[in-house]
Amino acid sequence: MLTASFLGWHFDVVPTKSMEPAFSPGGMVVTRPVELKDIEVGDAILFREPHIEEEARICHRVIDTKEIDSQLFFQTKGDANQYPDSDPVSSQNFIGKTISYIPNVGKIAYLSRLHETAIIFMGRKVSLAFLFIIVIGMIIVGLEANNIWEWIFTPHLKRRQEMLKKRKERLAKRKRGFFTG
Repeated sequence: MLTASFLGWHFDVVPTKSMEPAFSPGGMVVTRPVELKDIEVGDAILFREPHIEEEARICHRVIDTKEIDSQLFFQTKGDANQYPDSDPVSSQNFIGKTISYIPNVGKIAYLSRLHETAIIFMGRKVSLAFLFIIVIGMIIVGLEANNIWEWIFTPHLKRRQEMLKKRKERLAKRKRGFFTG
């Protein structure tokens, strides 16, 4: 699984169909750290597989919560899976709550082999795919912030543009009426 983390946030490419139709293979889930008490039934969470030696991460939905000896456990299940996961998720294996899904982003990273190339960024080893995705995300956020800024602080320009558009429509109707009548 292609994965990257930044300030506790995780960006993981979905490798299997276990969460379809919510998360399809090749998409990317964005997970942020939260308190265990903030997790509810129905939330998708990211956790470490306890019985696998390498760093295997799984994103499944919480179907039940239990408190045993003042420790919280989550019973999870993939949306497309017939049965729940065999082991409940403990606080030691819990990583965070999945808050967003971006379809097909992971396919771009895999096809371009950007995930195999790592650089040191802010003292951490980070894949170029992660940086590529972050840059694209920041561009999109910046463009939307600009639109919001204009909408809030320059409403008179928007009204003027709407007036000009309506005026052009009226003129076009008059011209059509003049030529047809």
